[in-house]
Amino acid sequence: MNTLYKTLFISTLGLSVASINISAQTAAKDTTLNRQVSLEREYTPTIQDASKVNTLPALHEPQKKQYDIKFENSIPNMNIASYPIGNPGSGDIRTKIDYSKHRGYFLFGAGMYSNLDGAAGYRIVDSKNDRLDIFATHNSTDGKIKYLNPNSLLDQAKAKNMENLIKAKYSHDFESLTWHVNGSFFNNTFNYYGNPYIFSAADQDPSLYEGFMKNNQNINVIEAETGIASKEQNDALYYSANVKYNNFSTKYGPNVNYDGISGSIFDALVNIAAPLQTDHKAGVEGGIFFQTFSNTDFLPLLDKDPFHNLTIFKAKPYYSIEGGNFQLSLGANINWASDIENKFVVAPAIKTSWNFDEKSLLYFNVDGGINDNNVVEMNRVNRYINPASRVFISQTLYDAQIGVRSGVISGFEFDIFGGYKYTKDEHLFVPNESPSWGNVSEMMYANLGAGHFGGALKTKLIPYTDLSLKALTHFYSVSKYTLTDTAPDKKEAWGLPSFTLDFNADFSFIENLTFSVNYIFEGGRKTYVNNASTNMNNINELNIKGSYNILDWLSFYVKANNVMSQKYERYYGYTNQGINALGGISLKF
Repeated sequence: MNTLYKTLFISTLGLSVASINISAQTAAKDTTLNRQVSLEREYTPTIQDASKVNTLPALHEPQKKQYDIKFENSIPNMNIASYPIGNPGSGDIRTKIDYSKHRGYFLFGAGMYSNLDGAAGYRIVDSKNDRLDIFATHNSTDGKIKYLNPNSLLDQAKAKNMENLIKAKYSHDFESLTWHVNGSFFNNTFNYYGNPYIFSAADQDPSLYEGFMKNNQNINVIEAETGIASKEQNDALYYSANVKYNNFSTKYGPNVNYDGISGSIFDALVNIAAPLQTDHKAGVEGGIFFQTFSNTDFLPLLDKDPFHNLTIFKAKPYYSIEGGNFQLSLGANINWASDIENKFVVAPAIKTSWNFDEKSLLYFNVDGGINDNNVVEMNRVNRYINPASRVFISQTLYDAQIGVRSGVISGFEFDIFGGYKYTKDEHLFVPNESPSWGNVSEMMYANLGAGHFGGALKTKLIPYTDLSLKALTHFYSVSKYTLTDTAPDKKEAWGLPSFTLDFNADFSFIENLTFSVNYIFEGGRKTYVNNASTNMNNINELNIKGSYNILDWLSFYVKANNVMSQKYERYYGYTNQGINALGGISLKF
């Protein structure tokens, strides 16, 4: 790497860190919510077991010429805490089969609490230039759960949740570009089973609340997406475009006498980048986002109308340099939104990395902009949001992260990183008493900052084992509450953890048998209920799984979740399942 690139890297890093420190002295701290996202099982030659991912259309980034350590910040192996009313996780049955031998898969499992987990997929077309995949998933539960904080009138409730997804994906490679088109249908049926007696004012007969819990909310989402991307060439113009449309509907509004909201989302993104000289490019990304609502006949029942149409315009000019072991992209996210209140944000867009060793990387990123917090995404975060409300937009002024990752030791990789983020009008979920649904989640908004420091490691140094660990310490600051009529005196990052840990281990001492262990911990969470701060139980969950390959196309698995039978709540009043077991079969064909 020549002197010019080194100077640019060090100067950019120093100036950006200095600006963050200055801003931090006058602002607060923010966090990334632990998102509960919908199940989507992409086609893959390995069979994915309840893989829960949050995918967005990818924008173009210049191809990396530098060494890729391939470190996975998301734990690369099986996270088996994926039962429907629990801490959502991800996992793979890693069968390591030859891709050309099997084009389809089928998985089905059943267990306690009437837990069902199913998936099927097939690559219908698989040629040099064309790929057509179709897949479907099912995840459901229908069992009684004893409350963490029971009341003498009501100590348990039936928790119901069912998620169904069917999706088709097609892509075609032309000589100079790739075109893709996707379509899907997603359905989520569930009940508001949260404990209503956590509220001091709750004095209704339990039969009334039990009646609420028998009415299942229903959310449907139809999605269509298409886009193109030119094939990367250093001396050619790059372009890409992506358009996505969602149509959503809900069954119930404030009560069973009113239909729920419906609406649509349109999201379009484009990117154009032109080469200026060797390893230098200038480009601009742009986009427009629309969210509209209909079927809001219940608005006269509300004090305020939260269902305003939302429009966001986005632009990002940038300049990038790729110098072998060095990469730098400088830009600015320019966003304008029309909502209940119009918002305008200009935030940095900086990406820089330096391979100071063949297998070691120093990186520094800063990003920001307006967060649309659209209805479809927020349902995946928290399905128990008050159906008579929605999450408003927020503005991230900066989201910075710096770290170093290395795979210099063969079989051992690590990543040490820290970051700080500041967001205005960030939403925090707190429990709220609903006259028609009992316990629902409401949003409290704040100018919130969050810092984090932690590390992750992955190793295969121990024979027949694959170990990974990720641990983070979080710290928060709330400068003030916003968009909230009755804000508490105490300023807290309600519902967010101060420490998180995720440990995974796969053992394969016996041929065709894999034994997996997953441990999850989240501590330091607080919530606001009955006009007071309340500590929430730590998430302290141990999960194990065994999988045996009988044939190269047939395997059985058994897993036990929450082995220590710890009682905790992701959202206050919504107790998760205790110890439970599930067994199933998986096929490849």
